Amino acid sequence: MESEKTLSAERYRQILEAAPDAMVIVDHASKIVFVNAQTERMFGYARADLLGKNLDTLIPDLLRLAHSAHVGDYFAQPTPRPMGSGLELFGRRADGSELAIEVSLSPVGSGDRAVVAAAIRDVTARRRIEAAARLNAGRLGSAVESIQDAIALFDASDRLVLCNSVYRRLIGESLPGSLVGRTYDAILDAWMETLDFDSDEERARFRASRLAERGDPKGATDTRTRDGRSLRITSRRTVEKGIVETIWDLTDDVRRQKELHEARALAEAGSAAKSEFLSSMSHELRTPLNAILGFAQLLQRDKKAPLSDRHRERVDQILKGGEHLLRLIDDILDLSRIEAGGISISTEPVGVSAVLAEVQRTLEPIAAREGIHVAVDPLPEDVPMVSADRTRFVQILMNFGSNAIKYNRSSGDVTFTVSTPTPGFVRVSVRDTGMGIPTEKQDKLFQPFQRAGQESGPIEGTGIGLVITKRLASLMRGDVGFRSVPGEGSEFWVEIPVDESGAHRGAQEATLDAMQGRLAGDGRRLVLYIEDNPANVTFMRDLVSTFDNLDLLTAPTAEMGVELARSRRPEVIIMDINLPGMSGLDALYVLRAVEDTQDIPIIALTAAASERDKQRGIQAGFFQYLTKPVKVDELMSALEALLSP
Repeated sequence: MESEKTLSAERYRQILEAAPDAMVIVDHASKIVFVNAQTERMFGYARADLLGKNLDTLIPDLLRLAHSAHVGDYFAQPTPRPMGSGLELFGRRADGSELAIEVSLSPVGSGDRAVVAAAIRDVTARRRIEAAARLNAGRLGSAVESIQDAIALFDASDRLVLCNSVYRRLIGESLPGSLVGRTYDAILDAWMETLDFDSDEERARFRASRLAERGDPKGATDTRTRDGRSLRITSRRTVEKGIVETIWDLTDDVRRQKELHEARALAEAGSAAKSEFLSSMSHELRTPLNAILGFAQLLQRDKKAPLSDRHRERVDQILKGGEHLLRLIDDILDLSRIEAGGISISTEPVGVSAVLAEVQRTLEPIAAREGIHVAVDPLPEDVPMVSADRTRFVQILMNFGSNAIKYNRSSGDVTFTVSTPTPGFVRVSVRDTGMGIPTEKQDKLFQPFQRAGQESGPIEGTGIGLVITKRLASLMRGDVGFRSVPGEGSEFWVEIPVDESGAHRGAQEATLDAMQGRLAGDGRRLVLYIEDNPANVTFMRDLVSTFDNLDLLTAPTAEMGVELARSRRPEVIIMDINLPGMSGLDALYVLRAVEDTQDIPIIALTAAASERDKQRGIQAGFFQYLTKPVKVDELMSALEALLSP
């Protein structure tokens, strides 16, 4: 029997030794009577240093007095329970350091032989993790609270987990008490009391759509409150199958958008009114100016009563002032049209050499009166053609050239050069030997009515030409620039995109050769081309001239084109859209309404190249809608379809 008790005691001891927690047994006098190996490892004491010692050995100094009182109370009513429930407990290691612990107490025996077994667990790592979790939770709460819009998180059961104060205020007093734990549909019903709906049907649709979206949350829903706020609701699914809902207050954005729309409408109305006013003023000013300049020229040419030298000089001043006023009217009207989007740019392949020759011929008589020499440097080999509106390209170079003459020295030079410093662009520069532009005035040069310090000088000018030049270059996808050295001269340049269609010309020429045979037939075939751009007309005339049996009839306006179509009955009409006066679309409607011309096929050839313009043209009834720069093979394919025998 004694041996069995000894064996049983040994088994219990082995169990205590193997326990993962520190096991400490104390008697009723708080003396330690047993510790296991884990106690040695946890507290850093040897077993012999603890046995027989007071339990206070394992208690921090500051907690010993309170601990002794707790031990006395426990022995008075010993029961199995955790020690210090709800409190953070600490133990003391042999080196004096402290560790966070949890203690479970179990009484064994009674009377003087009673002992208490304490299971002690080191929870330092767990406390550290819990502290980090609390810190992260606090940070998350602060972050959610700092969001200026309403935000809420619902769990997989669609119950509210957390929200910020903005969300709580948005729900208002219609749902008192805590929101956490409430279902989304209960919150929605309360919130809808503050929303504005035009009808009960709209209210019901809104509720149904919001609840249906919970199954697959995506997109956004806009609504408004009774106090006039505009809101946008977005919902997104979380990894845990919950839903994050955000409600954005767009009231200020909607207000600003409305104000911007109204401001844009006012600006557009003002721009239209300005353009109409300038157009009207141009007409009103030109009428009396026509009489002034006309009678002044008659006085110059009157051979029956010739003017004296003194009066002739005065008439010259009248003509000079009138011509300057006419240029001012033209410049202001041109600028107004550009700003209002009323300038139509029709790009096409343009040879730089031919344009420079034209500009040089025009400028030389003007320069000769001032004793200034105009020259064009030899062009580099293989200068590509550019994609430009030829008329506007000439206008830009004429403006640069006339300024170079106007602000030059007596007997100075004006030189045009061509280069390709930017890939994909051709640069044409105009260099003068004039007075240059003061450094402090250069940054304002392309602003309206800025003349680089010459506003009050003897040289006439409007300060608008360079502004027009820059905007015309931009409309052709180009750019302008300059450099100037005061006292030495200035150089202005324009860069125009290279014509990319040049790579296809070989194939186009082959197409033309093949089509000449297919379009051949008995009798002459008449094609009417309605176009106001002289360069485009020249191109079309050259194209049609390659066919022996095709004749080309041209008209610069839609009105003239309609009359020619009715009188000459062409087999095909090729027509631009942006024409002076009646547009190409309007002309199409007129031709379709007249019996004599309603069956003539009409091809649109225009710079209005947006998809909307194309669809509008096709719906209007054009046989084909072609855009500029023209692709010759496309145009000839359209003609072949209409003219082949």
